Amino acid sequence: MEIVRVGSPLYDVVITGAGAAGNYLAYKLAGLGYKVVVFEEHERIGEPVQCTGIIGAECLDRFPLFEGAVLGEVSSAKLFRPSGRELRISRDSVQAYIVDRAGFDRGLAEKAQRQGAQYLLGSRVEDKAVLDNRVRIETAGGETF
Repeated sequence: MEIVRVGSPLYDVVITGAGAAGNYLAYKLAGLGYKVVVFEEHERIGEPVQCTGIIGAECLDRFPLFEGAVLGEVSSAKLFRPSGRELRISRDSVQAYIVDRAGFDRGLAEKAQRQGAQYLLGSRVEDKAVLDNRVRIETAGGETF
């Protein structure tokens, strides 16, 4: 496992990006006892919003961690063909959820921080180098860790 030095603490894991995947990974690894640091280029987690916020029901069934940001449920959809014909699909059960993407990302980050993950906001990773016993990170602001 590579180790990076950020200031004086040693970290077991460096994650670039505080989106859903990065935050979830930080949460899981910090919960397992790893020392985790997350570099996020934006000053506020979840902004700007990067996608629609539609998440399949199987995702929430598997990872109930995400339920706090649910805005609505989807059990039907209309599909429009180029010819103008429409196809309606309907199910008796929920097929997807609409979530507040910014709140979703922030909620995951808060859970990761409660597990001990550290976040460096406004720190865009420009370059990385894997050295013999560590990783060197360089940010857009010229900082080297």
